[in-house]
Amino acid sequence: MALMYDINLRRCAFGAAGALFVISFAVTSAERPQAPATNTTPAQPAGQNATPGAPGGGPGGGAPPPRPILPASASSIAAKPDGFYGQVVSIYATVEQSLAPTAFSVDQDKTKSTGQEVVVLATRLHEPVQANTYVTVIGEVVHADADEIAKKARPGTPPLPADVLAKYKGKPVILATSVINGAFTDLARYIPPPMTPEEAVLDKAMKSVGQANGALRKGIDGANAELVKTNTAILAKAFAETETFWKGRGNAEAVKFAQTARSAVAAIESAAGMGNWNEAKAQNTTLGQQCQGCHVFRERGEDGSFHIKPGAGKGGA
Repeated sequence: MALMYDINLRRCAFGAAGALFVISFAVTSAERPQAPATNTTPAQPAGQNATPGAPGGGPGGGAPPPRPILPASASSIAAKPDGFYGQVVSIYATVEQSLAPTAFSVDQDKTKSTGQEVVVLATRLHEPVQANTYVTVIGEVVHADADEIAKKARPGTPPLPADVLAKYKGKPVILATSVINGAFTDLARYIPPPMTPEEAVLDKAMKSVGQANGALRKGIDGANAELVKTNTAILAKAFAETETFWKGRGNAEAVKFAQTARSAVAAIESAAGMGNWNEAKAQNTTLGQQCQGCHVFRERGEDGSFHIKPGAGKGGA
């Protein structure tokens, strides 16, 4: 009995020591600058072709793998920035001061200025950050250099003012993709522009086009006239709504794309009804070309959703 008690006691002591070692290692690792990864090419900004879930950028045309996020502190980055340049980091620090509408500095110590502050630059901030409050910042560490910032920042990111660049020359800047305040609100989050009622109708039509197009191709390839008929009806309705939308915008080029697409859909249905599958395939190619042409009037948001380009009204995009 005493022997078993002694063994259990030793096991508990060993487990506690192991737990302390793991916690100590995690904290030390978070503070220690690590050598830059072999591939330090910055992740392509969301909103472009290589956004998460978007085609392009990765093997086989898929999205590039997400870059690892390195836990760090403002003080460790400020003290030894060379170990962090090109890295995507996550820090929890105090807002020191506002430097511009979307730029501010952070310090690790809330009680005093340590001189170890780091500049944070975001594409947007939905509301100002408050001095002496804690924020979590996630982003890539770059040099305080106008050219490097312009090259690596997301499109639309305001440049740092010249006096800020001069003051922090040779120091690190974090290009923030997230700035999370104490209320767990991401102040840098992309918020899609609200749709008008007409744009909502078009969005719904475009989603139905995507589904029906895939089914239509299966029907044509499988010589399934019933499947073709079902989906040409869906497409005809969607392209009629698309034509109405662009007529309201006064975009003659987009109207023509919609009209040609409707004609191709009608020709596919007719050819399938007569069993002329070669003609149906040819018209399906024409249909695809119209869809691709009309897509120049839309743009992908940072969240992967699509929106009508500003100015895609009278006269086109």
